[in-house]
Amino acid sequence: MLGGLSRTKCGPIALDVGAGGVRMLQLGRSGDKCHVVSAGRWPFPPTAQGYTADAQQQRQMATHGIGELLRKGSFRGRDVVSCLQAAQMSIKNVRLPHMPEHELMNAVVWECQERFGFDVSPDRVHYVNAGEVRQGAEVRDEIILIGVPAETIAGHIEMLSEAGLHPIHIDAEPACLFRTYQRFLRRAEDESVISVIVDIGVGATKVIIARGSTIVLIKAIDIAGHQFNESVASELGLSYDEAVHLRRRGLRGQPVGEAGAGPASDVEWSVFDAIRGQVQALAREISLCLRYCSVTFRGLRPQTITLAGGEAYDATMIRLLTEQLDCECTVGDPLRGINLGNVDLGGDRRGPLTEWSVATGLAFRGLGSGVRTETTDDDGSRLSA
Repeated sequence: MLGGLSRTKCGPIALDVGAGGVRMLQLGRSGDKCHVVSAGRWPFPPTAQGYTADAQQQRQMATHGIGELLRKGSFRGRDVVSCLQAAQMSIKNVRLPHMPEHELMNAVVWECQERFGFDVSPDRVHYVNAGEVRQGAEVRDEIILIGVPAETIAGHIEMLSEAGLHPIHIDAEPACLFRTYQRFLRRAEDESVISVIVDIGVGATKVIIARGSTIVLIKAIDIAGHQFNESVASELGLSYDEAVHLRRRGLRGQPVGEAGAGPASDVEWSVFDAIRGQVQALAREISLCLRYCSVTFRGLRPQTITLAGGEAYDATMIRLLTEQLDCECTVGDPLRGINLGNVDLGGDRRGPLTEWSVATGLAFRGLGSGVRTETTDDDGSRLSA
């Protein structure tokens, strides 16, 4: 579909419309090297962020934000690759007898029809074959089902049309996240490495666990930045906006209570106390995901956990998660190895810019082959427009 792109041309615009705002990224390539052509972000107001915000209001703001980014940026063309958020999808794991690929697709559509409660068709279904598992005396295939209602896709396409964009692909947010970090798995021994990506955004946390190049679990958890901000607002008697600004000021600071860190103020301790219960609850949910994979896939256990999303800069949260999960948590660097030039990505250029993880995965989907990155399109991927 993108075969006409030359090696010196840029890919389509990658559009990430999340619960916190809009991010747009366009990559170019020269041979096997990548560079950023243009990028921009348009945040929603704090009170309009999160999955509990009014969907129609968010759509209007997103359309306006896209228009402003197109006007101010140096984006080339109007072709776009975009994605649906995990919260817009139904995701379930099922176990099916091993069968040929063409029969599996029919079985997947039937399973989705039975389990999701809305009409499905092959173009609104994505599935991932996570591999063989034992169920009693039988050996079956663990299948991750992803289904999307027709009206969700139609509404997304309408938004793109209203913004003057032409959709090339509509991807699934979890697939974008994994694609971003999968490109770093290049060695032969990486074929069996266990990757865990925990994307902590405003509205939800997404957990993606993979073995080599195969995703084995996708889980959306409704504990994220929105809940952290509400807890801080309640604990300190602040408005939601004030809580957001207070937490943002401390996101890249030293973790509260860490040995060797400077003395924390009363306010920092109050913020720490406010979010501690939420972070511990999040850690328990992540731990359940890790335990499920360990039991299902016989001892699967990661050495590190990669944190992504705008909340991943919270040093205190990182320390709490590391302690609770008994596994090192590190902040992901999605744009590593890509020439950023003088493009303003709206953050600290010295930092990892991990909030661009979804947009980066989308950009690589649109850039096509010929780039030194190990991205793959699953045979079961049908969620495309």
